[in-house]
Amino acid sequence: MAAKVLPPPITLRSLTRADLPLLRRFVNDPEAMRTSSVYWPIDDLRQENWFQSVSKAHDAVWFGIEMVESAALVGTCCLVGIDWVSRLAELRIRLGDRTVWGQGIGTEATRLLVQYGFVDLNLERIWLRVYASNQRAIHLYEKVGFQHEGRLRRAAYIHGVAEDVLLMGLLREEWSTAV
Repeated sequence: MAAKVLPPPITLRSLTRADLPLLRRFVNDPEAMRTSSVYWPIDDLRQENWFQSVSKAHDAVWFGIEMVESAALVGTCCLVGIDWVSRLAELRIRLGDRTVWGQGIGTEATRLLVQYGFVDLNLERIWLRVYASNQRAIHLYEKVGFQHEGRLRRAAYIHGVAEDVLLMGLLREEWSTAV
């Protein structure tokens, strides 16, 4: 049996204003945006406005995904639309540094963010949206324990193609720290 290859160690940390140039470069990369959002290039002002809004949000928490050994920021992840009464939130993740794709970093960041949501925020449910064509992300979410809950037919128009959007969710009692 082959030995399991572990992803490089990462940590989730708060975002700072010093991260903005790199984050802008990630968002302005059409290939990095292909699987997570409509490509919409942004400038310094839009980036600053975004940073100010997420810094003040009471219903969202944003993290930078950082490589432990190099302290390189490689992406972001967040829990948004936090409903403090119903104890639920939407998970989002984006690896903007293409050199780390396929190394298990997205899976590890998702696991850490889910743990934060269930343990530190005391959430009951975490859900997400993913393009039906993004099989790599779907596999990642299934590996972490997310269940398929629905399909929004032709709910997104990405790169000239109407895309179905899958809804996936994870309940606290389905989550396992052993995953």
